[in-house]
Amino acid sequence: MKLNKLFIALMTVALFFPGYAQVFTTVTEIAPTVSATGSANIATADDAWALFINPAGLSRLQGIEVVTAFYKPYGLSFFSTQLGAIALPVGKFGTLALGYQGSSSSYHGNLLSTENAYTIAHAFYLQKDLISTLALGYTINLYQVDYGKSAGITGDGSDGLNLGNGFAFGVDLAIAGSLHERSWVALYVKNINSPEMGSAATSSRLPRSLAVGFGYEPYYGLKTNFMVYQAIGNHKTQYRAGIEYRIAPWLILRTGVNTEPNRLGFGFGLEKFGAMIDYAYISHPVLPETHQFSLGYRFVKK
Repeated sequence: MKLNKLFIALMTVALFFPGYAQVFTTVTEIAPTVSATGSANIATADDAWALFINPAGLSRLQGIEVVTAFYKPYGLSFFSTQLGAIALPVGKFGTLALGYQGSSSSYHGNLLSTENAYTIAHAFYLQKDLISTLALGYTINLYQVDYGKSAGITGDGSDGLNLGNGFAFGVDLAIAGSLHERSWVALYVKNINSPEMGSAATSSRLPRSLAVGFGYEPYYGLKTNFMVYQAIGNHKTQYRAGIEYRIAPWLILRTGVNTEPNRLGFGFGLEKFGAMIDYAYISHPVLPETHQFSLGYRFVKK
């Protein structure tokens, strides 16, 4: 009964957040294992990448994982994104993880702006038995943004004025449950503390969002996902769906779709001797496609 009340309270707080203007870029294409499923797999996330989409999923890790990814969103040469995470199970205390997300834009070799997020996460089981599980996860994020320089006399930013920078702390909260490790549900609230960057008239609230996801494994190796995503404020609701199919112990195929905007994703993952290589293709109705690659290593227990 107490766990049911906790779940209801979390949903109530998330749904009644007021909306604010956005200042920090919202990224839904985190890494290939996520993007290839249409970014719909928050309920079934069980690897180190769960740090960024559903920290409660970290509780399912069986060993240390290290992952990293690099890509250029929409194939744009002046825009790049880097991510990395390490997750470590710590026995009865759950799982701890550290993560980094960074993006930057440049022009003629001059850095125009950078955004960084440094994350620490903790996940643990509230309840676990042979039939069901209920896990809680949270992250504390340090956000940093540097707006670079103005165009200046030359127009390329090389002799411009510094436009300043900013810092903020954000807290994310997630709860996930399962039945027989075949059906999953997850709730993820981004920036639940409504962090603010800047001061006085220049201050802005960082973007916040609420996601509810469902997963089902009709038979071993095939995971289906559905998710509803809502950015807080005057934004349309996104619906996402995807599947992940392990056709061999070393090969995983993924595909998915999402709305607002309508996008298609697909990709694959290779796993052998603890090493992980993943790729994802993500379309866009207006902008060019995005190609993502990631590398990782899972320290498997002997």
